[in-house]
Amino acid sequence: MEQLERKRREQQKRQKQLQRKYLNYALRYIGIPVLLEFIIESLNRKSIVSGVGYLFERPSLFVFNTLIIMLTVSIALFFKREIFVFTTVCAVWLIFGIVNFFVLSIRVTPFSAVDITLLESALKVSGHYLTAFNVAMIALAAVLVVGSLVCLFRMAPKHSHTTQKKVIVAGLCVAIVISALVFIRSRSNSVQALSKNFTNISEAYENYGFVYCFTNSIIDTGISKPEEYGKEAVEEVLAGMPVSTGAPAVKPNIIFIQLESFFDVATLKNLKLSEDPIPNFHRLQKQYSNGLLTVPTVGAGTVNTEFEVLTGMSQKDFGTSEYPYKTILRDTTSESVCYDLKSLGYKAHCVHNNEGTFYGRNKVFANLGFDTFTSMEYMNGLEDNPNGWKKDKVLTKEILGTLDSTPGTDFTLGITVQSHGKYAGFSVDKAKIKVNKAPDGMEEDYLYYVSQLKEVDDMIGELVDALSKRNEKTVLVLYGDHLPSLDIKKKDLKDSNLYQTQYVVWDNMGLEKMEENLSSYQLYPEILKRINITAGNITRYHQNAEWKTKTYHENLKMLEYDMLYGENYAYGGKNPYQPTVLQMGTKPVQITKITRNEKGFLIEGSGFTPFASLYFQGKKVDATWIDSTHLQVEEELTYDAEAAKEPAPTPDADGVVDKKEIANGFFLQVQTDGGTVLSESNVVTPPSVSPH
Repeated sequence: MEQLERKRREQQKRQKQLQRKYLNYALRYIGIPVLLEFIIESLNRKSIVSGVGYLFERPSLFVFNTLIIMLTVSIALFFKREIFVFTTVCAVWLIFGIVNFFVLSIRVTPFSAVDITLLESALKVSGHYLTAFNVAMIALAAVLVVGSLVCLFRMAPKHSHTTQKKVIVAGLCVAIVISALVFIRSRSNSVQALSKNFTNISEAYENYGFVYCFTNSIIDTGISKPEEYGKEAVEEVLAGMPVSTGAPAVKPNIIFIQLESFFDVATLKNLKLSEDPIPNFHRLQKQYSNGLLTVPTVGAGTVNTEFEVLTGMSQKDFGTSEYPYKTILRDTTSESVCYDLKSLGYKAHCVHNNEGTFYGRNKVFANLGFDTFTSMEYMNGLEDNPNGWKKDKVLTKEILGTLDSTPGTDFTLGITVQSHGKYAGFSVDKAKIKVNKAPDGMEEDYLYYVSQLKEVDDMIGELVDALSKRNEKTVLVLYGDHLPSLDIKKKDLKDSNLYQTQYVVWDNMGLEKMEENLSSYQLYPEILKRINITAGNITRYHQNAEWKTKTYHENLKMLEYDMLYGENYAYGGKNPYQPTVLQMGTKPVQITKITRNEKGFLIEGSGFTPFASLYFQGKKVDATWIDSTHLQVEEELTYDAEAAKEPAPTPDADGVVDKKEIANGFFLQVQTDGGTVLSESNVVTPPSVSPH
């Protein structure tokens, strides 16, 4: 009897242990994902109350997001170090939620998977947004997280072996979660709506949840293949367009200026200023063609507006919050306004007073047909604004330089940067414009922003003035790339559209004034239409299609897919565009002469800037920048007579010779602040540079 009682108690004990074990698993794999989802959505909305509201207002989406977290953490079931893997996955989700919170604090667009690929570019601009204290706190947090995970790895319990039963149970749990996801995905209209309504990324994250949207941004890239895609379908689209008429009788210079975070602040309801910060832009609007420009982004994402303007393609046809500059255009050429105009004899240039490697432009521009790219590393006379961005007034000289660099006509894209965020924390000395009314707590932010706008507008006035004095037909297009990251809401705007900026078209050809609202991917085809240029399939498609029809967007997507991902039926089965040999700087950096003077050695040439590093015998030499044609070396240099007798170094497989191996050779490298080499000059090997 006593033995039976003991067995009963042991059985009850085992049952309680098993119940506790199941309860622990339920709390771990169900309760913690629910808690994580609530925290992440509260951070996504910057409010705990809004997080609760999301739970009750959109329960199916809340459950769907939670199931995604459950699916990712359930992989821990297959590992011996289950607790460590589970905690690591949870930590990653929590970190993503926190990062999204901070990203939303400095821009409108939320954190997506593509931002991870843009980490290098983000680090380059972090100094404009983060203080030294912020950086120190981030570094400390990173150390604490990594240290904690290391300790957990060493101390957390580890299963001695993985039984077949455990694998089966783990697989069954994963299958149940996947089945639940598939069921909700197929049955829930709110979940299905995501794929149809992801044109506004900010609203999508708020409506459908961070986890769902972020996961979608990982798996959704490129342009999906249209159901009816094929040779006949593409030819049918092209058949509806007239043949290109070739070069027009008058080929003007064409200049597009992408104005960073530029828009008409008069459209803000709660902002009152002492004077107009953009009088030149407003003057041009009154006299020349203009309208509203619908862009694909708000608060950030400059290159997606740039992509649409250059290619005539719609960014919304690509993956969730995708940056084509960081995906397809890294390795693939694309029809663009540059290639279209080059077919008519134009040269294509870009001028940008920021780092040449930002968004990988120094690589991507070769696939868009640019001949030259003048980044800040190839400019002299740069000045910083209070936030460290380069002032835009330097662009007038550089843009005019592109027009002077060739005997024929030119297309130039100018990209400004001065009015880039952030806007908080900067004082304005002797402000010309007073902020009489602004959203609460943002008076100083707007004071700084409009002071930068005023200087950008001054540059616009100077550029128009300079172009007016040239004896060349010219069309100048000025447009804002997106609204600034000033936490602007729909209700704050008179037109309630966060995705609209303004554009204006100046010309000295007597073009008829037109007022027309456009999308950024329609801008260049429309401008070319007004000057009778019809080169290019995308150009002619936009110029002849009915914009307000459903088939307009469907056929545009068909052409986009065919050109970038398909069989190139539009071009007879072969991509006709070859990458250009992109020259960094309007004028190549080169050395023409080396002479000895009382200080040391004077290097003469062209294209010299403070970013040019001088090398001799393969070693960097301290050289003082004097001007664009002179560098002064004040240290002793020893000529290696024996090395000069050696044969020249052997070229590599690509036929390139390492210039550092050329005996007694002088050459220049233009480098970014981070040390990336953008270009090199020729090598000059004087007979002797040894001191006498």
